[in-house]
Amino acid sequence: MRNLIVKIKKALAEIEAEKGAFLIKCLVARNPDDMQWDLILVADWFVADQIERFNYLSKKILNDFDIDCMSQFSGIVTIAPTSDLAKFLREIQNGYVSQHGRIYLNESVIINTDNKQAPMVVLLDNINTPAVDGLLGL
Repeated sequence: MRNLIVKIKKALAEIEAEKGAFLIKCLVARNPDDMQWDLILVADWFVADQIERFNYLSKKILNDFDIDCMSQFSGIVTIAPTSDLAKFLREIQNGYVSQHGRIYLNESVIINTDNKQAPMVVLLDNINTPAVDGLLGL
């Protein structure tokens, strides 16, 4: 999972430098028995054309994936900032970051919830990844 997080954070940092910040960026596993992770993204700058949006994101994000990453990854999901799932993830993000701050990748990064759409969440904003953060000046 560490490799997956590092590669996704690196790709997202490059996208944010080019397009602007994501409002929400996290990994969600819907089935704890089958740890396949969906990358959930919310951004104000998403283009209306979903095909164009997914082509851009998949090219940027999946470009550096190896077999290990692909075996853990399910897909990219973009949602509207006003959706119930976005509101739920924003609440988790705000509460977790204010309570725990930034954590290191080798610490427990999975948050268990009672939400059926997002029973297991990994917030990508608050994870220290020295290999990526050094590129960003963090």
